[in-house]
Amino acid sequence: MTLHENNYNGLAALSSTIRQLTLKRLTEIPNEFINWRLNTSALSFGHLVQHILDVDELFFSLNTSENKYKWILGTNEPHINLDQVTYQAMLEKLKIYDAKRSEIIKSFTQQSINKVIKNENNEAMTIWWFLMHNVLEHETYHRGQIAAYLKILKGESTRV
Repeated sequence: MTLHENNYNGLAALSSTIRQLTLKRLTEIPNEFINWRLNTSALSFGHLVQHILDVDELFFSLNTSENKYKWILGTNEPHINLDQVTYQAMLEKLKIYDAKRSEIIKSFTQQSINKVIKNENNEAMTIWWFLMHNVLEHETYHRGQIAAYLKILKGESTRV
């Protein structure tokens, strides 16, 4: 195996940067607002954290012998209310999952990252595609959502 075949350190660093930026936003949320939602169909901050953890767990499960996964995550999940202790424990879990996700990414080979998996509709994609779109891009999307909600809570508006 050559260095080029197994050098996913840059991708692991990107993954970790995404997580660190997400955690930065999540630590800005006032304690009394962890269960705040923009509207009744939106996810609360606490629920968004759980959602990101669930996606990480789904990614971890892909690195087994299974070639199928089921995406059952989203706004159809029942709303959850968290206390501050549980919320802080979830933020710590995000840190642990950051390290686990990075180690998995660093261990990829050309063969393992290009493994074909299928979703519940039998649609095929590679682990690379799942990681880039369903994990990293997905978390970045939710980080933007968190940032926008924080601006609303802080009463910030755009200046003309």
